[in-house]
Amino acid sequence: MKRLFYLAILALMLPLAAQSQVDYDIIQKATNKIFIKDVIIHDRPGSTIEYGSILIDNGIIKQIGRGIAEPNDALILEADSLHVYPAFIDALSHTGVKKKEEGERPNIKFVGSPPNMVAGILPHTSVVDQLDEESKNISSLREAGFGLSHSVAEGRMLPGQSAIISLSGKPIKDIVLKEKVGMYAQLKTSPRVYPATMIGVLSKFKELYRQAEGASVHLDKYKNSPLGMQRPNYDEAIVGMIPVTKKQQTVFFKAKSAKDVYRVLALQKDLGFDLVLSDVEQVYPVVDAIKSSRAKLLLSLDLPEKPEGMEDEEEEGDDEESEEEETDTDEDEEEEVEEDDEETMKFKERKIEAYKNYVSQGAMLEKAGIPFSFSWIDAKPKELQKNIQTLIENGLSEKVAISALTTNPAQVLGISNIAGTAEKGKLGNLIISTKPIFEKNSKIKFMLVDGELFEYKIKEKKKKSGGGEQMDIVGKYSYTIDQFDASGEMTIEKDGDDLKVLMSDSEDLSDTIEGTNVSQDGSELSFDLSVSEDGFTMDISVTVEFIDEEFEGTVSTQFGEAPIEGAKKSPKQ
Repeated sequence: MKRLFYLAILALMLPLAAQSQVDYDIIQKATNKIFIKDVIIHDRPGSTIEYGSILIDNGIIKQIGRGIAEPNDALILEADSLHVYPAFIDALSHTGVKKKEEGERPNIKFVGSPPNMVAGILPHTSVVDQLDEESKNISSLREAGFGLSHSVAEGRMLPGQSAIISLSGKPIKDIVLKEKVGMYAQLKTSPRVYPATMIGVLSKFKELYRQAEGASVHLDKYKNSPLGMQRPNYDEAIVGMIPVTKKQQTVFFKAKSAKDVYRVLALQKDLGFDLVLSDVEQVYPVVDAIKSSRAKLLLSLDLPEKPEGMEDEEEEGDDEESEEEETDTDEDEEEEVEEDDEETMKFKERKIEAYKNYVSQGAMLEKAGIPFSFSWIDAKPKELQKNIQTLIENGLSEKVAISALTTNPAQVLGISNIAGTAEKGKLGNLIISTKPIFEKNSKIKFMLVDGELFEYKIKEKKKKSGGGEQMDIVGKYSYTIDQFDASGEMTIEKDGDDLKVLMSDSEDLSDTIEGTNVSQDGSELSFDLSVSEDGFTMDISVTVEFIDEEFEGTVSTQFGEAPIEGAKKSPKQ
């Protein structure tokens, strides 16, 4: 797929090759200075500068406010009356981390004392060694408004040390802002070897921590006066834990459920390490316990789907006129609907109650005065707007929502001096949106990250005529792009309430690219592709119209368009 589209793009680019060069998906510029004028600047939570300007030089904010003279050597960004915010900070995720290939599990002779690698005990390792600057989730997180990410490795009990990375898409050596930020830990067991149980994980953590305390004392004494002392020779996992025992590193402990939160808080109380409760999903039963502890909190933004029947409950009485206009036929149909039995009704009520508790957690924390940030281990960046709006609808203030994405994570990660607010001397990582960021239908128009400027197309949703329903387009289709002499498969799948689109070429159907910004409007489907080959990256937009089981449309790049057409494949194909 990458090869075909790469060659196809070259065909579109040939007439313009002498005029332009493209690298990554950024706006090319002849200067490192960017001037943004006449914009509404939300420089920090709750603060606004009406129609001010910002000068960024080499990725740093040099001037911000009103009355700034327009420089003659800067790229002038036409963003009149748009809204500017500090770019969001991802407080915890696996952003940029290469997926591990599952190999055969080695035979372990002593299952009670397996190698650290097998047991998933790797506090001495760094996520930096596992980063890939071409990872798809870097661009998707950036497109959602993020400029920085606190990345941790995948693994089991102790995957290792975290790092803060820039989402600029530059090479690894240029995107790592800060290494050894913290220690990532999980209550995750190791199959068939120790620790294979929850109690085993907690016991192993305590054992490792106590061993690291002892090793730290020995190492310090040996360093000061080695005469007559045995030379230290400790396991690398024990040495890797020493910064935690000295409170030079915070433990970012994943604790999804209320039970997990209690377990981790008890562990922290026993040992005394600095703790950030991370990726917590179930907060409402443990608010008091969190408030009385010294732990900081990262709330998961992976919200559950609204329970069936809840929408009807919320919309009841919203449109009295339409209710009066219901026909006798509709009433007859309603009478035929089989009512739930008492047990089913109680189950549905409990499910709705749990959902309400879940989506009101942000408001609950705000009322309790507990600051929090958001984590992205399981949350999808494309759902950020929808999920934040859900939390706001359920009582969370917009000011606290902004804080949870900017100033709070900056404080937790120790980077408040360079990020979290838009002010002179800080990183010029900025969001530029069409409306206030969490207002309905607000879209991100530009992102500035580490001196690079990214522009995103604003797709206006067409109004449906006559209230037509969404066409069922799920399936596998063949496609051809004659202008490129290209062909392959397009697979459309359900992804919760959304659609997933996978594109592949005929030479290797297993080589697929997943579409982003997938949107369906009736019989029309649109999505974007980001294709990389040999250090070259191109953004592609695809829009097609379905008629029965066939479609036709256009493939667009910044260099031109080409027609695409296709048809649904039979199950045997």
